Amino acid sequence: MKKILFCIALLIIGESNAWAKVSDYDKYFRVDMKMEIPEIDEYIKKLDSKYTLYDKGYDSRFKMGNSFKKEFSRTIRSYGMSENRIKNSYEDDLMDLLNWLPKESYQYIGPMLHQIPGMSEKILNMPGIKETKNKFPKDVAERMKGIENIEFLSPSLYFLLMPEIWGEKRPENLDKPKSKRVKKPKINVDLPDYLKEKLDMPIKVAEKKPSSAIKKQRPASVMAGKLRTLSPSLTSPLTTKDVGAFINTIDSIIDFGMKDNMRNFSKLIIGESLLDIWEQEQGVALRQNSLKDIVNPCQRLVLKTRFAGLYDEFASIVVKEGFSPEEWAYTCDKTIKAFRVLEANQSIAYAVSYHRRGYYDQYINQMPSKWREEMYATEAAIIKMYTVFKEDVEAVRPYHKELSKRLLKNKGMILTAPIFY
Repeated sequence: MKKILFCIALLIIGESNAWAKVSDYDKYFRVDMKMEIPEIDEYIKKLDSKYTLYDKGYDSRFKMGNSFKKEFSRTIRSYGMSENRIKNSYEDDLMDLLNWLPKESYQYIGPMLHQIPGMSEKILNMPGIKETKNKFPKDVAERMKGIENIEFLSPSLYFLLMPEIWGEKRPENLDKPKSKRVKKPKINVDLPDYLKEKLDMPIKVAEKKPSSAIKKQRPASVMAGKLRTLSPSLTSPLTTKDVGAFINTIDSIIDFGMKDNMRNFSKLIIGESLLDIWEQEQGVALRQNSLKDIVNPCQRLVLKTRFAGLYDEFASIVVKEGFSPEEWAYTCDKTIKAFRVLEANQSIAYAVSYHRRGYYDQYINQMPSKWREEMYATEAAIIKMYTVFKEDVEAVRPYHKELSKRLLKNKGMILTAPIFY
């Protein structure tokens, strides 16, 4: 179903005439590792109830019993004597997308929808979709005409026949009124005053300062690259010694998760689920809450150890390199972001730059509000996961190959913390 929604999203043409207020996403990505942890046993009960299997009311198809449960019998009788129906989970989203598309595009989508088992009857009977059953598109791109047996093309590929796909015809939106420009959410970074002018997002080709000017601005703490940082924080400068100390912890942390048949790893997964439930209740969860793990993987990992009851055991590992769990998390996240910049190819560099400059906003603004906000959250995550100080990148550069080796060995993860994205 995700594949269907993606294909249809590619076809969206036109603009909305009503915008939802776009929130500031910084509060969602900020991690408070010192926050008060709720009563874990209470949340474990909520987790258990969330994943309780549905009671079918019978042992097997061959042993059905001779009586219905009262609630089940009442439900069956109610639906059997009314026109009510159980709506498919994807129906609303698909309806929203189809209503946003110009009717001319239905000829490329409808035949595919009619071939999908279990597709909602409400969608199949939509005006414009109903008429496309078993129909080959009438408007075909010039370069596709004359291809032998093109009429036997799978309906799931009919979108490739659109003239718009090949630039042969510009989409028309004469029936859709122009809408007001939506305010893009702010993406902020908390910085001390002396570093505010030194923030650099990845591969910023324009507006680069000369290296001589950068050197003059460097504080003494940054110049002392061969020393460890005392009490590392979210905004303290990273040194090569800090990076080396972090790298020395990686293998021990992986072993910590894998010991006793992955006992701790399993606890961390449960801790992640508990954290998600808590954030939903506090109103700080994203629709794709895993975006938070991509932006600040190590800070989130330490937070999960608290929900999983593994904080003290985790602390006993990182303290061997002079870190508290929080200091390790700050050092780790800054190292990972600098590493991502060093790993970034030209395509990633331009993609991040385009997101930062708002080049994709016109496409995001064309989507329904609930999809639009999710896309803006994703855009904010992409920008934040590559936000890094130049000094941090230079501190990580000598360890670039070593980091690649260690992280590839662990499939781009540090336990449940995603590194490669």
